[in-house]
Amino acid sequence: MVSYFHPPFPGAGGNRWLAMSHYLRELGYSVNVIACSAWGVLPSDTDLGVTRVGDLRSLGVLRRLLKRGELPVGGGAEVLERPAGALLTKVVVPDLHALGWVPAVVLRIRRMLARGEIDCLVTSSPPASAHLVGLLLGRPHLPWIADFRDGWRFQDGREPFPTAAQRRLDALLEERVARGADAVVGATAPITADLEARLGVTAFCVPNGWDPELSPQEGSAPHISSEGVVTLALTGTLSGVRGSDPRPLFEALRIIGSEPSLGPIRLVHAGPLTTEERVLIDSVGSDLIEHVGYLDRGAALALQRSANALVLLTSRNSSEATSKIYEYLASGRPIIALAEGNEAARIVRETKTGITVPPDDVPAIVGALRSAASGELWQSYAPHGLEAFTYPGPAIAMAEAIVKTMREAGRRQKRGDERG
Repeated sequence: MVSYFHPPFPGAGGNRWLAMSHYLRELGYSVNVIACSAWGVLPSDTDLGVTRVGDLRSLGVLRRLLKRGELPVGGGAEVLERPAGALLTKVVVPDLHALGWVPAVVLRIRRMLARGEIDCLVTSSPPASAHLVGLLLGRPHLPWIADFRDGWRFQDGREPFPTAAQRRLDALLEERVARGADAVVGATAPITADLEARLGVTAFCVPNGWDPELSPQEGSAPHISSEGVVTLALTGTLSGVRGSDPRPLFEALRIIGSEPSLGPIRLVHAGPLTTEERVLIDSVGSDLIEHVGYLDRGAALALQRSANALVLLTSRNSSEATSKIYEYLASGRPIIALAEGNEAARIVRETKTGITVPPDDVPAIVGALRSAASGELWQSYAPHGLEAFTYPGPAIAMAEAIVKTMREAGRRQKRGDERG
């Protein structure tokens, strides 16, 4: 399987196939993972069949030339990364990794095919270019599953390409992938429904989930000044590519901070920052927001469990159910979800793990923060149905998709051989 974002990538986006491959192995599958080497390697790579392939993203000279700063890594005390410029986002279709990573992956897989090491190929996006591997291989008698963790042209958060020719090519590539793969998988119900309705393919829905074998004891929470303070934790990015915006949350914190009837409340944020986000945080003040840097996953999990409540920041995209939500579900802490009309809001409501408010409604966010400060939030916390988002459930669903795909591909090959 091909997964660009894979640990030690410090964000939650790499955890789907870390957990999926682990439980597929327990189900009896042999899983080889091809991942990006930009964030380094793990000591367990060889034992787990993980192969790293280099990417232009990890070249320090190129990052300095494009003025992007250092590549974020887990455990960094401060991370300031400039947003990608037009050269990275508006030239290569569907993304720059089509040139910087995909060709090397295709060469590596061709060598594995020549040695007879692959029975089924799974490509997982983002980035969307990971799916080009399946197209470029030609796949003689090789079943291929395209796994969409995010949509491609459906609520993907990208700015439109500047030319009509680029937009047509982007649409053509998405269609070629969806219809060329033997099966497609969506990580959320809206993504799955879009693939079926817009592109006319049959899709499986296999959600992300929490891996119970990942324990917060892998790291320790950073020291925060919390005595007598209601602590809210937010781990991950603030201004995601899908359009999430921290400013309404920050404004609500200012309002809460000026109310003498409430005790002190502080948001502790762990994750990457852009220069603009650093300025926003400084304008609010350290008494209301404490930024603790870019933590490795174990430390981030420990921070979540040390907080009184968790803040989930989303956009209004219906498909959004950031990987962070599954960590939050398992934390044992109530969630304030700045989410409306999307998968994240649905999951929080149906599992009764917190409250949801529109992400841009400052008065509603103020009300949610008051409920956390007063303790009322805990009174409505009654989690249930979490097994649907806990492994091995998602891996069992993925195994069923793999088996069905391989069987149908085998039947097609047999019919073709008979006709030949």
